[in-house]
Amino acid sequence: MTWLIKLIMFICIVPSALAIFAIGFPASPEKRKMIFGVRDNPKFHTPETVQKVKEIVSSNRKAAFVITMAVCLISIILLFLPATGITILAWTLLVFVMLLIAVPFGKGNTELKNLKKELGITKSGVVYTDLSNTDTIHALKLPWIILPNAVALAGTVFAVLVDFGVIRITESLACEKYALTTMSLSFFSLAVMFVPIAIVMDRTRNMVISRDSNVNANYNRAKKKTWADLITAMSWANALFLTGYSILCIFLNSDMVILGGILIYTALIMAIVIIGVVNQKAVEKRYERDTDLELQDDDDNWIFGMFYYNPNDSRLNVEKRFGYGATINIAHPAGKVIAVITALLLLGSIIFLIYLAVTGQMNTYTGINVPFK
Repeated sequence: MTWLIKLIMFICIVPSALAIFAIGFPASPEKRKMIFGVRDNPKFHTPETVQKVKEIVSSNRKAAFVITMAVCLISIILLFLPATGITILAWTLLVFVMLLIAVPFGKGNTELKNLKKELGITKSGVVYTDLSNTDTIHALKLPWIILPNAVALAGTVFAVLVDFGVIRITESLACEKYALTTMSLSFFSLAVMFVPIAIVMDRTRNMVISRDSNVNANYNRAKKKTWADLITAMSWANALFLTGYSILCIFLNSDMVILGGILIYTALIMAIVIIGVVNQKAVEKRYERDTDLELQDDDDNWIFGMFYYNPNDSRLNVEKRFGYGATINIAHPAGKVIAVITALLLLGSIIFLIYLAVTGQMNTYTGINVPFK
């Protein structure tokens, strides 16, 4: 692992940790509809209760901040440690450790649920059905997702053919053998993942926020359009970067070129995500005054405010309460399969990495046998 790979890992981990903290632990969560995944309630703002809520928010936000700073500090330390199999393992495991930032979120969720019980807040509200909008409203234009995938596929095929000498542009490639194939396939795998994500988000069941069917239709259409635009932009950015970077690496191969490319790609994706989040918030703010329904309290269906389990809900995917986007209903038959497979993959990855490090095979798999330089 050279200084370049370490720097790339640092650039990926530190901003991600800071983003998780900023999204999950805002300075003024009481201004949001949800506090740690618990629906805000008027009783949380009474003189007798408001201080308890502030203490719960403050203590868990501090805990999340400590974990975030620890991840950042460990990243800085690893940046200057020698490159060995153990440091590779440490970098990889740090990605999983970063997820511990969500632990205070779950703790806050549990504490607020207990506070609701103390206050005697019981399930209330009604499940509303908008008969005029029973069919799911769509905003995704599928060709705009398929087209960048086609570009990414063409770029990948081109890179592979060049790598294997079928297409000869120069006498010798500037990059290492099979580097183009590895890089292009990595980015193409991301492009493929965008398609099911976009379709799932677009097919999310309509939310009912008003007694006015037109308001519901416009709200759902606007909300889904922000997600469709976000994923479409990410698909195009990924496809164009894959193709352009493949061509560049044929003629140039230096640490600065690789670093510059990764930095540009990361900055572009982050900018697209930020724009998407801002647009999503704008939609919520625009329709906030049109929300005239007392929605059903389903906090108990959210485990730690992050995992949705509701056997009475036929939906497979629902909106997240931690972060942005959608998550699965674990009680759904397909949701159970997805949850088990995901858990096994994560656990298997960790065990495999630890095995490689303990047996000394990490260096063999990564080709790292020199110290940091």
